[in-house]
Amino acid sequence: MKASLLLGLILFAGGPTALAQVALEPGEFYFRVAGRPAFIFGRNPTGTRLEQFDELLRPAAESGETILRIHLTVGFQSQSPAGDVDEAWAAQWERVFDSAAAKGLHVLPVLGVWADWNDGSNGEPWHQWDKNRYNAARGGPAKTPAELFQDSNCQRLWLAWLESLVKRWQARANILGWEIFSELDLVSGSSETKALPFVERAAQVIRKSDSRHRPVTASLSGVGEWPKLFASGALDVIQVHPYTDGRFHRHLDELILSSVRARLQRYGKPVFIGECGLDPIGTRDGLANAPRAHVGIQHAIWAAAVSGAMNGRMLWWEDGYDRYQRLDLRAKYAHAAKAAAEFVRGVDFSGFRPVAVSCSADLKGAAIGGKETVLVWVREARCEPPDWNVRRVESQRVTLDLPGTARDWAVEFYDPVSAKPIGKLSIQRGNDRTTIPLPVFEDAIALKATASGT
Repeated sequence: MKASLLLGLILFAGGPTALAQVALEPGEFYFRVAGRPAFIFGRNPTGTRLEQFDELLRPAAESGETILRIHLTVGFQSQSPAGDVDEAWAAQWERVFDSAAAKGLHVLPVLGVWADWNDGSNGEPWHQWDKNRYNAARGGPAKTPAELFQDSNCQRLWLAWLESLVKRWQARANILGWEIFSELDLVSGSSETKALPFVERAAQVIRKSDSRHRPVTASLSGVGEWPKLFASGALDVIQVHPYTDGRFHRHLDELILSSVRARLQRYGKPVFIGECGLDPIGTRDGLANAPRAHVGIQHAIWAAAVSGAMNGRMLWWEDGYDRYQRLDLRAKYAHAAKAAAEFVRGVDFSGFRPVAVSCSADLKGAAIGGKETVLVWVREARCEPPDWNVRRVESQRVTLDLPGTARDWAVEFYDPVSAKPIGKLSIQRGNDRTTIPLPVFEDAIALKATASGT
């Protein structure tokens, strides 16, 4: 199934920002932006009023971000019967989409969300089944959430609702793609065997209804895997939702690198970071609210850029959902991805794949690249949560398996906090691997190696 987005270059009357052409072509691992494969950034905004969305959309545009992943059943609440599209509800979302388009931002609508189909029987927080209009207790067709995954009246009504929305919105230029459902595994009574036919039917409905044939995705919680789902032709893009836990000593950057690269290797499909964060719960005393958590967030954003994922940032609590927990993280992280977005701006990611990189035990990091360009990010290895103390780093080097055949390379070093250049040198390819000495830096450093003559 060809998954392409042909979005015209549009100048909106509401502002001076142009909506760039974005496309995902078969066999490619990155969205094309204005015709060139590119790494893009985005976030998960939410709110109960348009003004709350605008508070988040403005810094997204200012930071050079491209995408907004929006849960349609959170914030604005539909009041229509099961299977029907609430006109007032849809119009509210259309105002958000219009506001995003005027700022040059694209939208990935998330059509189903686990909490609406969770009854709390396994102790999950935020279960909303008692409020779901498909619940028989509220006049709906289903006695249990699991009926959504069965060949049932509940599923048929939900798919009819899905079809109506896709047909209604498919002409909108800033729809990036369609996410059928967020975190399928958290639906009460869910399993891969039960959910897979549901996803395949939903994907078929979308593809028949969307004349632009945008990519289709669906997600699981955390870094869980359903191999049959991820390998299914129903999904053009697979997702990962990395949140810190006991793995990697709560280093989000390492979790991102590990989970993205494992999926690239196993499934050979583009990998989309749907959401992520330092804390899966979002409490006042959680890791996301630690005084120096911004260091861990910066590490995660830069790690995503060299992971092989097609996108980065995509924070959760830090991007608006904090408001539901009576926290205020969003102001602190309003421009968290700006430096990384500046670093990758204009880089052609054609044929980019993970590049083998080695360094001393004092550093951790990764590299991504193609025949003519390689991007590297490394950090000081002892920067540990929850304190994230940063240190000065001297006399270090990285060794790469440079792709392609070019002999001469130009290397430029960057400060990850500001994206400003901090040095450069010329190197020649080694007989086996190529070693690059690093300048003195604090905490982390990024570099861009370009084959000479390109």
